Amino acid sequence: MVFAVCVLVAVCYWAGGRRPVRLLPKPRRWSARQWRTTAFVVGLALLALILSDPVDGWIRERFWLRTAQLVILVMVAAPLLVLSAPLPRFAKLIGRPRTGAGSRWMAALAFIGFNGGLLLAYVPPVYALTGSAGLVRQAGQLLLVFVAVLFWSQVIAQPPRRCALNHIERVAYLVLSSVLIRVLGLVLGFASTPFYGVPLFDQQVAAGVLLVPGVFTDLIVLTVCLYLWLGQDARKPAGRFDTGGRTLPVATPFRPLVSVTSSQAH
Repeated sequence: MVFAVCVLVAVCYWAGGRRPVRLLPKPRRWSARQWRTTAFVVGLALLALILSDPVDGWIRERFWLRTAQLVILVMVAAPLLVLSAPLPRFAKLIGRPRTGAGSRWMAALAFIGFNGGLLLAYVPPVYALTGSAGLVRQAGQLLLVFVAVLFWSQVIAQPPRRCALNHIERVAYLVLSSVLIRVLGLVLGFASTPFYGVPLFDQQVAAGVLLVPGVFTDLIVLTVCLYLWLGQDARKPAGRFDTGGRTLPVATPFRPLVSVTSSQAH
């Protein structure tokens, strides 16, 4: 099932991004389109590989490996898929181009779905239900990847579609999610007995995976959001002032003073 879903997504992504054939080739350089395609291929290949039967069968043998698999799916593969900007392509494929901003309600639902799904995956009955190979496990993994893609699409823009959250809201969004993941890691790490019938050391290693690599992507995107937020004022259109018939643009750190225009011809 996983392979079929990956193939379907790849075909839709390709079909939604087709362009007219060019008679003259463009200059050879890496454009934003090529970077997005690369992110899509890497993310989808990683998803297919880590959920394939041979690899997944080996992962199911250890609790900490299952945690590492979960982290790779939602913290690496999902952000790569969002970086490839698939939503505008899929919307174009069904004839409904999306060029506006997202919804704040969708951002709230994505946050609840993502963090609730992560916590639910570690509830012992759910963990036991998805522990063996089969349709239930595959459906659960794909559903978690789906909500992870929704989550990351609230903080990573997919041009021409904009995010509904501003920079400071994205920072709060990621910080709160990171806190919840760390709390889960602390609960697993400081428990005196294992919760899942596994060795205590195995559970403690899984806690370390959640506490360190589990929030690595959060920290990267958080740093970018902070940088964009702090530089937002400096990137606003420069003001102007009048001095004796001359209109002078105000220089900023991101817009040097390069020209002086006269308001009257002399």
